[in-house]
Amino acid sequence: MGAEGIADFLPDRHENLLRRDPDKYSDMVRGVTAFGIYLIDRAGRVRSWNQGAAKITGIPEGEIIGQPFSSLFAESPAREGVPQRTLEFVRANRHSRDEQRRRRGNGDDFMAQCSLDALRSESGELLGFVEVFQDVTEQKQREDQLYQRATRDALSGLFNRGHFMEQAALEIDRARRFAEPFSVVIIDIDHFKKINDTYGHEVGDKAIAVLAHTLAKDVRKIDICGRIGGEEFALALPRANKEPAMEFAQRLRRRIAEQRLVISPGKEIGFTASLGVASLRSTTRDLAELLRNADAALYRAKREGRNRVEAWFE
Repeated sequence: MGAEGIADFLPDRHENLLRRDPDKYSDMVRGVTAFGIYLIDRAGRVRSWNQGAAKITGIPEGEIIGQPFSSLFAESPAREGVPQRTLEFVRANRHSRDEQRRRRGNGDDFMAQCSLDALRSESGELLGFVEVFQDVTEQKQREDQLYQRATRDALSGLFNRGHFMEQAALEIDRARRFAEPFSVVIIDIDHFKKINDTYGHEVGDKAIAVLAHTLAKDVRKIDICGRIGGEEFALALPRANKEPAMEFAQRLRRRIAEQRLVISPGKEIGFTASLGVASLRSTTRDLAELLRNADAALYRAKREGRNRVEAWFE
């Protein structure tokens, strides 16, 4: 067959043939190589396997015919019951279009875009299923790379300023909607210019990377970390009022002070950071105001001698 698109092989274009003579449909699509196309019987076992399915997965026809649908999935989704839920959904709704992690014959995983349809007789009896799939792994990787470049700071690996502000603003809206506490912490490396001037920008970059790693390792899954300036970081803490936010900030301050930067063989230096904490109040207008409050607390920590945590008060 030529350069047809995936729509040319979707079951709704061949519904009568599939119902009347599924084997003839299998023969018709056997030579298609751009897409995997195969039939599944009522018991959920693979009944046919075209050249595209063999090419994409690396699984020859002789090894897959008669095997359960679940054998096509990567280990994690198979263990989580994705194959069974997919078939149950299609039994009830006739159609499913999804991206799923499947397996290759050599054990590797790949991301597949799958269109699965139920085959039913004119009386409504379930005859089986037909799936058309394609490998979209490279496409998903490119999308992920673009997303990472758009949302992540290259040096620290944390959210960049724009994405941090966007996500933190959403969390403030959620906190207000559900009347939950919310706090922010601003972290600034002490004497950063001196580190750069004395040891060079490479060591300064190491300090940024080490602080980012320390921060990312200590936060909860719901927390939001970002690098919002040269040596300045911000942390949004959903469901945390001033007391737990201060406790976390003090713990983080101590862990930062424990870190060491290798500046040459056998020579290490330490560094510290100052932190400012601010919590959401009913009078707080928006994220910008909350960050200004945390910034004011940060500069009080700097004035009071650095390597310390201060909270903002009205």
